[in-house]
Order: sequence, then structure tokens, then C-alpha cells
Amino acid sequence: MPAESEIDPSESLESFIADMVRDARKRHGWRQADLAAKVFSSTTRVSEIENGEPPDLALGRQLDQVLELGGSLVNLLVIRNQAAFRDYAQGFLRDQARALAVYEFSLVVPGLLQTPGYARAIMRLEDPDGVTDIEASVRRRSERQAVFTGPQPPWLWVVLDESALTKVMGSRQVMREQIEWLLEATELPFINVQILRTDRAAIRGSVSLLTLPSGERTAYTEGFGTGRYVVEATEVTLFQKIYDRLHADALGVDESREFMRDVLGKCDD
Repeated sequence: MPAESEIDPSESLESFIADMVRDARKRHGWRQADLAAKVFSSTTRVSEIENGEPPDLALGRQLDQVLELGGSLVNLLVIRNQAAFRDYAQGFLRDQARALAVYEFSLVVPGLLQTPGYARAIMRLEDPDGVTDIEASVRRRSERQAVFTGPQPPWLWVVLDESALTKVMGSRQVMREQIEWLLEATELPFINVQILRTDRAAIRGSVSLLTLPSGERTAYTEGFGTGRYVVEATEVTLFQKIYDRLHADALGVDESREFMRDVLGKCDD
């Protein structure tokens, strides 16, 4: 269980929420274990909330009622969720970097598995006017992959649409390097890729599901130029169901690696 730490409520909305919950609990004269029992949660989860990991709305409503906060906590959580919607990419990338598990469906190779050449080709396609510092963006995307070299790399499971391998992004050489990297990456025990063949139905964008250290689950969905980061439990469950259907229709892990080898052999044809 995380130790109680000093919280500066002016530092962030998360810190303000943490301070509010801790202060209200102490006013009632309760230990963290007492509060956990009253909201049917765990002492660890209460400790995490008081150290800056806000609850989802369902738990927030229980805490608001038990701590007699008059709706203030729920209102703050709604504001936080709205901010996550406005800054969807930043919130998602922040949480992805600390996630314990990442599940993705994508029509292109997802950022965590992109080679610099592949990332550069996608960014150039999406920025025809050249207003973005592409090289800086490529470096930032590559830096995010450092999570796999840390002491506790996340569990990554990707369902990848077949077209991500068969459509040439940049050049055949770029695609060769990208597929070679996918095959190398999937030799690691915590990275798995399954291919969804084109004769199977797919959604029109991407979806990512994160499991955070607190146990909270979030979802991120993205189309061309749009995105949404979802933290409400009922919506996350909806995206989980969509992912599960896609996962069930994909080739197995070994079959997918064989498929990637076949595509790789055609890169120079």
C-alpha cells in the first residue's frame, strides 16, 4: 500500500481531489481502512486516491455521499473527465506511459511498435503542408517505446488489421524494416500481435484499452483528426466488448507471425 505523502492541493486537480478526500476522512475520524469498508473498496485504493490517483465516477459518488461532500467530489471528477476529453491525446499518452497493460486494435502499426521510418512516413502523410516538426515528433514517439526496456514493461496485446502490413507506407524498404521489427518485438514475452484478415469485419478507427496501476481501466478511440479518451467505466466496458470481438476474429499469435513472414518475403517483389 502506498505510504501517505504530502499533497500540495494547488499542484493539480488530481492533488486537489486527493487533499479533499484525505481531509474529509480525517474530519470524520476514520482510518483509510474504515473509509474503504464504507465504500466497499480496498485500503490500497483509498491510499492511491489520497496520493493523487482519482477514483472513477462510480466510486467517486460513493465517496462523496459517505464523506458528506455535497456533490463537490463528483463535480470535480466530471470536470476532470471533460478535461480529458478536450486534451484526449495528452491524457492518453500520459496514462499509456504508466499502464500495466495495453490492448490495441489498429488499422496502422500502433505508435508503441513503429519504427522511425514508418512513423516518419505516417506523419508526412498527415501533414501535407509541413507545419509540424516531424523529426521532433518521431523522436518523441520513439522515446515512448522506452517503457519496454524498464524493469516492469507493460503487457501489450495488439490486434492489427492486415492492411497495416500490405499497404506500403513510405516505401517497400520502410515496410520491410517495420515488419522485421514487429517479428523481433513479438519474440518478447510481453508483446503479442494478432493479424485481423481483410475478410473479417473491422471498425473504422483504432481503440486502445489501458489498465492503470490503480486498477482503473480507460479507453481511447481515434479516427482521422479526431480522438476521445474515455474514463467512465460503462463506456470502457463497451470498448472492451468491441475489442474482444475483433480479438476473437484475428489469427492466432503463431499464425500471425507466419503471416508477417509471408508478407515480409514479398516486400522486394
